[in-house]
Amino acid sequence: MTQSNNLQRIYQELRWRAVAQFGERRTVELESYLRISAEQISDVDSAEVHPNLEPLNQV
Repeated sequence: MTQSNNLQRIYQELRWRAVAQFGERRTVELESYLRISAEQISDVDSAEVHPNLEPLNQV
């Protein structure tokens, strides 16, 4: 899946959730925040981690 398809999928999911929770009118007002959030989620999702890097799990 390309980054743009992934970004669009994430955005659509966030938008769907916003409509369900806040309604269509408020979702339109939140449009720029939804797009920024989708970009940030996509960036984190597609970030590459060096295979020798240990997880930073703190117990």
